[in-house]
Amino acid sequence: MLILFLISLIIFISYVSFIWIKYGVLSSISESYYILPEKLQILFTLFCFGCGFPIVIVGVPLTPLMFFAGASMCFIGAASSFKRSFTHDVHYISAILAIIFAQLSILSFSLWPLCLIFIIGSILIKLILKKNTFWWVEILAFITIYIALVIKLF
Repeated sequence: MLILFLISLIIFISYVSFIWIKYGVLSSISESYYILPEKLQILFTLFCFGCGFPIVIVGVPLTPLMFFAGASMCFIGAASSFKRSFTHDVHYISAILAIIFAQLSILSFSLWPLCLIFIIGSILIKLILKKNTFWWVEILAFITIYIALVIKLF
């Protein structure tokens, strides 16, 4: 379990750091699919599966809700080209569901202060930052789920 957790965390940190350093903060992590050269767009899909699938395996023994959080993350990667009409809805619905199920998982762990941090943090991000707010909300969602998993696993 530790190895899978670390793989997911390393993939998250590596991918987001690479995008941030190379391209700056984008409107969302998903936007990186379009900013990457075509031959590297697969990296976004690998990022989604590389973070989401281990979360399913590590998280499901803790709560079945983690299945839906991780699976939704995988669906985001499967529908990478969200600007196309046939993948648009799947991508956006999956993104929303990934965040909702991650936070519900955290609540099921009785770690409500983390959910409160996510909610208040998201509101503050929206109020303070006028640009790229979804990027930061996504980062905060990832941080809260990784913190919750560390608390529950270790």
